[in-house]
Amino acid sequence: MTKMKIFFGILIFIIICISLNNAGMFSGNNKFLKEGLQNLANPGEYPYSTEYPLLEGSYPYTGSKTVSNKDYNDIWMKYPVFRVGSYAQITNNLRYWSNPDDGECIRADMCDALYKDKEVLSNVSQPLAPVPETMYGVRVNYYNTDQNLFLGPQAGPELPVFA
Repeated sequence: MTKMKIFFGILIFIIICISLNNAGMFSGNNKFLKEGLQNLANPGEYPYSTEYPLLEGSYPYTGSKTVSNKDYNDIWMKYPVFRVGSYAQITNNLRYWSNPDDGECIRADMCDALYKDKEVLSNVSQPLAPVPETMYGVRVNYYNTDQNLFLGPQAGPELPVFA
């Protein structure tokens, strides 16, 4: 019985070694020991990003290399909150931010530590005027299509035929 246990133990060990070898654990191209940092959207450049923050080109840098003395009682009011269901098309989804610190900094002392506020464009979206109704073409969402898209006779109101 002990020879059978030793045999199965060796067999399981060989199967584990073969599966680890197929996964690349023992090969020269060892993907388990690499840091997976090649796929970051903006990793920065080595000598420059050690001195300046990553968003330094988009937002003005304060020049400070320390954290601020803010706490959560100070930063909550920077989070944008608007009325729900506004006909003025105002939402919490701001397109242009004056500062990347949006009132939800995790560690509160990181808010206002790296970037100054910048002047931004208006975040109020203006609704477009309605499309004028014409005798040609078909309305698709907001736009009218050209008339020559329908080349054949209509099979019915819901089934246009394309030639």
